Parts: sequence; structure tokens; C-alpha cells
Amino acid sequence: MANTARKNTVKKTNTGSTGKTSSATKKKTTVKKTDAVVLEKEVKEPVLEKEVKKPDLDKTSKASIDYKMILIIVLAFLVLVLGIAKISGVLEKKDYGKSYLVSKKVVKGNVDKDSIGSVINQDESFILVTQLESEEEYNLEKSLRKIITDNDIKDRFYVYEYEDGDNIQSMFKLNDANIKLPTILYYRDGKFVDLVSRYDEKMIEAADFAKMLDIYEITKE
Repeated sequence: MANTARKNTVKKTNTGSTGKTSSATKKKTTVKKTDAVVLEKEVKEPVLEKEVKKPDLDKTSKASIDYKMILIIVLAFLVLVLGIAKISGVLEKKDYGKSYLVSKKVVKGNVDKDSIGSVINQDESFILVTQLESEEEYNLEKSLRKIITDNDIKDRFYVYEYEDGDNIQSMFKLNDANIKLPTILYYRDGKFVDLVSRYDEKMIEAADFAKMLDIYEITKE
């Protein structure tokens, strides 16, 4: 009886130890599951990538349009300026056959063959004899404008347009004076006094006429 009781006691004791083992196993299993969940969370967490700034397409396209508009405006302006300059040049070329001084009413007017005598017989007169066919002659008249106006001789200054076959020496009582056109003839009391000329082959300039006025003390002080 005593032996049987001991056996039962041993069994109970064994059963109790088995229960403890089982509990420990559960704890280990729980720990492993928890670790697995943590690792799983770490894996599932997304990796944040650096944000890459994309160019603002709207601003770029607007800037491109602005540059194009500026370029178009500049080109249009240049075309306009060149067009005006060309038209102006064409119009001016058409005027080469007209006296600038007469057309701008700087002087009294043209002298024709019938009125040469009356012009020469004035107290004092200046006659520009020109062919009116080149840009140089046209520009000469433009440069004479200031001298004529400043010295107040516009009422005594005339323009004669040379024609083929004209005998300048005879028509203007120049005797044997060497004439190269254009030139400016100076008369006083119906007599020829002097003319504007150059010793070189160049065409006369406004400064040459100013020099003659200074020599004869005609300049206005």
C-alpha cells in the first residue's frame, strides 16, 4: 500500500513538471511570433524616396512665348525702319531733278533764260548754276540752306538749271571764265564779280561759298 502511494505521488510530480514544460514552450512560441510580426512590419514600411522637383512646364512655355514675341516685335521694327528708309531714299532720288532750295522755298525761285538779264542787273545777286541730276548736287543745295538763311541773302539768291547746249559764258557775261558745274556766280550792279570754284577736281562745297561771302564782306554779323 505504501509503495502504491509513492508511485502515485511520483506520477503527480511528473505531471506537474510536464505542465511547466508546456508553459515554457508556449512562451517561446509567443516570442517567435512577436519577432516575426516586428520583422514583417519593418519590411512592409515603405522607403521614402527623395522628391525630385519637376520643371514647371507652364512657366517654361510662357517664357518661351515671351522671347518669341520680343523677337517678332524687334524684327517687325527693323523691317519698318528699313522700309521707311528705303521709301525715303526712293522719294529723295526722285527729287534729284528738282532744286532743293526752290522746292523748300529757301530762295525766290528758278531763273530762266528770259530773266537772266534782269537778275544780273540787280544791285547784288547770286546765281547757282547746276545740272540738277545727281545726289551730290542735291546735297550741296541742302548744305547751302543755312548759309543763305544766316546771311539773309535768300532774296538775292537764284537757281539756274543748266540744259545741254547752253553757252554759260555768253548767257551770264562771263567772258573767258573757266566754268565747272555746279558753281555760284556773284554779280554786283550788273557786272560779274566772281564765282565759286575749286582748284582740285572735286565739286564745290558750301564752305567754298561761305569763304567767298567772307572775302567780299557780305556775311551778316
